[in-house]
Amino acid sequence: MLACVAAITLVRVTVLVVSPLELYPDEAQYWWWAQSPAFGYFSKPPMIAWIVWAATSLLGNSEWAIRIASPLLHGLTSLVVFTLGRKVFDSRIGLLGALAYLTTPGVSYSSGLMSTDVPLLLCWAVALYAFLRALDKPAWRWPLLCGIAVGLGLLSKYAMLYFVLAAAVAAVAVPKARVLVLGPRGAVILLIGLLLIAPNLWWNATHGFSTVAHTGANAHWTRARFNPLSTAGFVLGQFGVFGPLLMAGYLAALWRLVRGSERSDGELLLAAFSAPPLMLMLVQSFIVTANANWAATAYVAAAPLAVRELALWWRDRALWASFAIDTFAMLVLWAVLAEPATAGRIGMGNAFKREEGWRALGRQIVREVKKGNYDAVASDNRSTVAELLYYARPCPVPIKAWSRDLRPRDHFQMTIRLSPGTARVLLAVAPQDGPGVVATFDSAKALGSIVIPIGGHHRRVTKLYDAQGYRGP
Repeated sequence: MLACVAAITLVRVTVLVVSPLELYPDEAQYWWWAQSPAFGYFSKPPMIAWIVWAATSLLGNSEWAIRIASPLLHGLTSLVVFTLGRKVFDSRIGLLGALAYLTTPGVSYSSGLMSTDVPLLLCWAVALYAFLRALDKPAWRWPLLCGIAVGLGLLSKYAMLYFVLAAAVAAVAVPKARVLVLGPRGAVILLIGLLLIAPNLWWNATHGFSTVAHTGANAHWTRARFNPLSTAGFVLGQFGVFGPLLMAGYLAALWRLVRGSERSDGELLLAAFSAPPLMLMLVQSFIVTANANWAATAYVAAAPLAVRELALWWRDRALWASFAIDTFAMLVLWAVLAEPATAGRIGMGNAFKREEGWRALGRQIVREVKKGNYDAVASDNRSTVAELLYYARPCPVPIKAWSRDLRPRDHFQMTIRLSPGTARVLLAVAPQDGPGVVATFDSAKALGSIVIPIGGHHRRVTKLYDAQGYRGP
């Protein structure tokens, strides 16, 4: 078991080191946050920045160092999935469930990026294992561990709140879970979780509850469309994220449990901690939209449940077919990450276009700055600001975020907003945004455009202006 996890993780780390792909805009943003560790940031709780800070403090600021925690934490999560499968079923299902989790297309893709889902999934897995152990053991160490994992999960991503909903569903489905959830040990789990998230809540209270508001705004319920096509897309996306046969096995397991045939308390608990996030996001996808990864927490408990179901089909043949499909997808992804030109040849170039061209943009911006007597570089685009902060290093002048009004829409606008009175600014904006941005200056001279080819035969066009006399939004 350890050898398999270690081998896959080692290859993933090696691929990260050799991959020429640049930072995704969110990753560049997390790197910038990590330069000033805090209890909160505009759009996310602080765990992602703390992890990047720790990694880069030890290994430097290269792209692979920023991302290295991702395959390592996914490897740890798979070990916890093994303990879950072994506890509910047996060691074989535990082993196969762990390997199934580790090789799902979603985890394979996620292992090449640093995102908030990575620590969230580890915390969810640990909290679930501690919850299951607390059902059978009167010792307090398991509720304490569960509470700590819930709190750290909340510091990773607010989606950890789904764990509370899942625990409530478990309490309805399984009597001994009801005793835990409604008893003093359940209260302790909740209390510890609240104590650990308290510093982030305090940070939010002193910053206008920006993270809470941003998280709520992501749901976009005020723009309800009630679109069944969006729901269909989300459902299909889950077959892609979890793997087609593994998802089929999971749905079959849920159907068997609903019908009430051959079900154990352990299986009901795995269903209780996997189905609620999926159902919530299914509703979300119908009301407005939902990204495929928003239900990622479901697959920690779903992996052993799906593997056990597939093991009952055609003498394991469906299970091995699932591993073959997911492993093939993983190998293709490794090839693409190591040599991105491969993506274009197989029609996947569009998938990586946001990880290309930023280094070239940063270098050209620095060259332009050195030509003139600028006081700052500014952009109205969060992605551009994030990438310039990383790829325009060392920039002779500060990099600032332009804002259309006084209400910040991201961490850059909240912390490094371009101030009125700035004399001369090199503006780097998208062509369609140019006129609106330029209008906030006394004068502006177009310097031309930087055109950079990126994946999928696309081009990233950035228009430059020599702007003077910034008046403010």
